[in-house]
Amino acid sequence: MGTRRKAAKSACTQRKAAENRLIVMANVSYWRRFWVDSGETGLLSGSEHYWAMWGFGSLDVLGVTPGPLNSDVGDQILMIKDVRSEADSSGGRRLYFTVRNTGPVRAIGYGLNFSFVSP
Repeated sequence: MGTRRKAAKSACTQRKAAENRLIVMANVSYWRRFWVDSGETGLLSGSEHYWAMWGFGSLDVLGVTPGPLNSDVGDQILMIKDVRSEADSSGGRRLYFTVRNTGPVRAIGYGLNFSFVSP
């Protein structure tokens, strides 16, 4: 019984060691940019801004989230929509997306929070 127990423990240890060798950790990065209106108009309710970004790899997983700036005009609600990805013939990659003001008041500015997960 002792020999079987040792053999089972050894097999389990070898299996775990093999599983650990196959694990590849991803790299997570983030980036933030802002848009702020220089006047008094802001991004009006129902209005949209169109954005493009580049500089990422074909295996990268990207995410973008809008972050409205605080103001005394009321609740500001933004959304990301129409996310599209493009690859050109030289291997360059681009991401296109739209920021839309879905709230009842103007947005005086917002941040764009990007996350990148790379293998």
